[in-house]
Amino acid sequence: MEGLNQALIVYSVEEAAKILKTSRQQVRKMIQNEELPAVKVGREWRISAEQLQEFITDPL
Repeated sequence: MEGLNQALIVYSVEEAAKILKTSRQQVRKMIQNEELPAVKVGREWRISAEQLQEFITDPL
């Protein structure tokens, strides 16, 4: 994945929760409250690596 643009990398709710060291439920709440940008693909939410990095470095 070395050559991929960071915007092309996406995480599931479970993967984002592991990165943020929190629960899947908390990640879903942050998505619902529009604190963490995400896109719904079918029945699942996906968070881009770029948005997750931005959230980590500059929360709210």
